[in-house]
Amino acid sequence: MVQPTSGAAMTLRRLLLFAFIPGLLVVGAHVLLQVLADWFVLEGRLIGPDAYMRVLRVMDLAHDGVWYDPISERSNAPFGEVLHWTRPLDLLLLLGGAIGAPFAGFDAALFVWAALIGPVLHLMALVVLLWACWPLLSQRGVILLGLLFAVQFFISFQFAVGRPDHHGLNILLFIWQMGFAFRLSQPQAPAKLALWAALPASIGLWVSVEGMVGTAMILTVLIVAWITEGGIFLRRLGQFLIALCLGLAIALMLERPPKYLMALELDRLSLVHLALFLLLTLCVLTALAMPRWSVRKSYRFGLSVAGAAVIMIVMGLWVPEIFHGPLATMDPLVYEVWFNHNAEVSPILRFDDLRRTGPKTLAHLGLVLLAIPALLYQIRRSQAERRRIWVILAVFLAVTLLLALREVRWMGYPQVLTLPPCIILLRILFYRFAGLGLGHAAARVGAVIIVATGPLIGGGLLRLALPVPDHGRSCKLPVMARFLAENYPYQRHHLLNFIYSGPELLYHTQHSVVATPYHRNTAGIVDTINFLRSTTDTLPKALIAARGINLILICPADPEASNYRSSKGPPTLLMRLEADQPPPWLTPVTLPAKLARNFKLFQVPQ
Repeated sequence: MVQPTSGAAMTLRRLLLFAFIPGLLVVGAHVLLQVLADWFVLEGRLIGPDAYMRVLRVMDLAHDGVWYDPISERSNAPFGEVLHWTRPLDLLLLLGGAIGAPFAGFDAALFVWAALIGPVLHLMALVVLLWACWPLLSQRGVILLGLLFAVQFFISFQFAVGRPDHHGLNILLFIWQMGFAFRLSQPQAPAKLALWAALPASIGLWVSVEGMVGTAMILTVLIVAWITEGGIFLRRLGQFLIALCLGLAIALMLERPPKYLMALELDRLSLVHLALFLLLTLCVLTALAMPRWSVRKSYRFGLSVAGAAVIMIVMGLWVPEIFHGPLATMDPLVYEVWFNHNAEVSPILRFDDLRRTGPKTLAHLGLVLLAIPALLYQIRRSQAERRRIWVILAVFLAVTLLLALREVRWMGYPQVLTLPPCIILLRILFYRFAGLGLGHAAARVGAVIIVATGPLIGGGLLRLALPVPDHGRSCKLPVMARFLAENYPYQRHHLLNFIYSGPELLYHTQHSVVATPYHRNTAGIVDTINFLRSTTDTLPKALIAARGINLILICPADPEASNYRSSKGPPTLLMRLEADQPPPWLTPVTLPAKLARNFKLFQVPQ
């Protein structure tokens, strides 16, 4: 029924042709989102604290020229903060700012490029997706795939205007690796394809440890193919791993100064990750050196299990925290007040809050309900390596779905993986309604509309049926930041601020902040929590002296403020400040009426 497109027939010209109309939809979607958001980028605003922190980081790199220095000097005042981010996205932003600098100045050009880089990466991801799924689908299926990808809301948000974040780049690199995984599972794949597959894998792991998902997909395809068929797949696996280790070694040398090459870190690329793949490479080379032990399928399976066990034991003895994830050492207080309430890492579906999370889950993951039967059908009717591709896709759809249900930030991965089986479902429906009559044409159009927008519409209708009370919105910072910049222009002050407001205050002012919403700034977050929760004067005064804090800025209407209130015992410092009852060692600052409705500012007397 569905004849896959020949890989040999694929050309860049045809890819771009097939991506043209979906590309227009992508651009139109971003324009529509900006219209609905009142063109906020024209006011100099970006989306979320990460966007401001990323642009600041690149500005520091451009003005200071210190590639190996990841310290944000004005964060975690006065000590500075080392972010867990790496340099690839910084480099992309830096190049855009440098190209536009002769026309508008570096800072202005950087802002424009930072606002637009998301949609540019979105268009690139579209082309890469069509290439990735070319071996699976007919030409008509590839075109439908592009159209379906263009209307995925959550994926579009990862590439949104004004969001220069690495999450969209992660999805692009995952799709690229997925395309290599599909091709490497075929016995007739080009000889050097495994070496090329190491390129997006190396970059993906350099950008973020989330890149491990795409790398795992390639590894799983090659290991399963070798266990079931033997032959060339083990050699292909060895080529991929050798090239990957070389790429990671180069990335480490580009990212870190020589004296920090041996540092062991789990939240960004380090020697730990390189060692993991070196061990895996050693296991593969050992298997290649024992051809007699690879003759039978049972032997190949046994060797794979033994190799996995050796790697787990060695890594567990060396770095036991590796089994607890990149945030294993997070302070419990930081988890309670900040991380546990971070929307990006919260579960999308919570059974204790179905009124709020149920519609959102249906809107973002509703396509899974359509993809599962299509996957089962395709696995049942496919044979040999094509069945293996669909099985691997099903396995990783299940894995990434579990990750997305646990943490929202993984949502883009299962959304991407649902698209090919949904195209198969559409092609089945098209075949079923293949007549030329008006009824058959209406059925085909209806099928496309249901697959493309059904989950989103269904989630919206469920949201209307289960109304959720509005819990309020965070206080908007640009006007407050402008007040701080204009009224305290000559001296850099140290602000004790709410956690999520830190990056935007840094971007709009010349001042320093204590708290930022990043797990490596544990000291700044913990001190902020203890300061605002304190029921005595001793600890806040000690922190003011230790950090040189000059100003305290709060926003009682911000949901974050609830973390610093207490219904038992004496009032916390935040409660005293919002009730206009500050201690004698803090002086209220008179704010304009527009600001005073939301913010309260206090100064430490000199």
